[in-house]
Amino acid sequence: MKTKIILIIFILLIVFLSQAKGCEYSIRDMGFVDIMSVPYHLYFFVEDKTPEDFISIFTETSYTIFMDSNVKFEVVNVNKQISSSLLEYLHFWNIEKFPAVILVSPEGRSMVLPVSVPGKPFKETLWSSLESVVTSLKRKEILNHIVRAYCIVLLIEGKNKADNNRIYNMIADLRGKIAKTMSQLPKRIEEPPYIVKIKQRMLKQESVLLWSLGLNFNDVNEPCVSIIYGRGRIIGPVFKGKQILRNRLYNILSVIGLSCECGLDRKWILGTLIPLKWGEKIQANVVKFLGFDAESPMVKTEVSNILSLGAYSMNTDSSKSDFDKYTEELIKFNNEPVRTRISPSRYRELVTPANVASKSYLNVKITLIVIGIMILFVITAGLYILFRSRRRTL
Repeated sequence: MKTKIILIIFILLIVFLSQAKGCEYSIRDMGFVDIMSVPYHLYFFVEDKTPEDFISIFTETSYTIFMDSNVKFEVVNVNKQISSSLLEYLHFWNIEKFPAVILVSPEGRSMVLPVSVPGKPFKETLWSSLESVVTSLKRKEILNHIVRAYCIVLLIEGKNKADNNRIYNMIADLRGKIAKTMSQLPKRIEEPPYIVKIKQRMLKQESVLLWSLGLNFNDVNEPCVSIIYGRGRIIGPVFKGKQILRNRLYNILSVIGLSCECGLDRKWILGTLIPLKWGEKIQANVVKFLGFDAESPMVKTEVSNILSLGAYSMNTDSSKSDFDKYTEELIKFNNEPVRTRISPSRYRELVTPANVASKSYLNVKITLIVIGIMILFVITAGLYILFRSRRRTL
């Protein structure tokens, strides 16, 4: 009887510990979890004499358009909020007429959106401007494939057709190379990397998407490449012209399919999101194709715990891998000066490094494990007492 009880305890402990460990996530999986991400901010600047109807139209329109998106909106009265650091944007953009709309990225970059067009009603112009923040033809294409595909490789074409073709062929070849390795990955993925192209004639239509990547549609003269995965996260830098090298692209593509235990710096996992509407239908597809609910509080807690234990930088021993060397190049590229005008105070506020996931997540998990073990002992003790009572009755 004692041997049976010990065997039962051993089996229950194995089952519990396997459950406590939870399912293993890949880098790609974690990219779908909305955690520790900084939203975009849209500010509607008004003054005391701005018609109340304009403010109501903005509020109602923003609520409708930005629902299920990573954009937060706010009305700022320049006459009542005279000490707000947000007013610095007005000075930088030389704005003196109101209302005015300014969009601010998680990195602190800003852009002005039109609110009035001659011959068009205010509501129609405003709707068009705000809708362009979270949707466009190419972002719809990205959303149509990002859940099933390994990732999205976004190619912004330059003015030289030969360069465009050369880089597209390079990406297509890398896509095939990744496709051949997908069967060896820790988790099954439906499709290989999907290529989205933005042609020169479409640059203006995709101005907000390009801006979110740190590009100005007027200045795109050479090909640019960005890799997007998960919930619309940008991983690595936006490569431009001569920076677009085969080994650099392949190194980033290889990272996405790795296990979350690969030791990468969390800044690789928690890259900036492009502005998107992430509706219920897309989220349902995430559950269908990934096998877990990325919106679940339990999943978010587990991912936070994984990130809190993650490395802060790549290994830097004497025998550096190609990826380590690439990481040094990445840091070099990221330190290039930002040319977009930015409010200094807001920039300092927004560029603060992402808060490290709270250690309380780890404490919660440890507590749950301890409680679980205690419950197992109680159950075991109950079973032992039950067996003994039955034995005595016999």
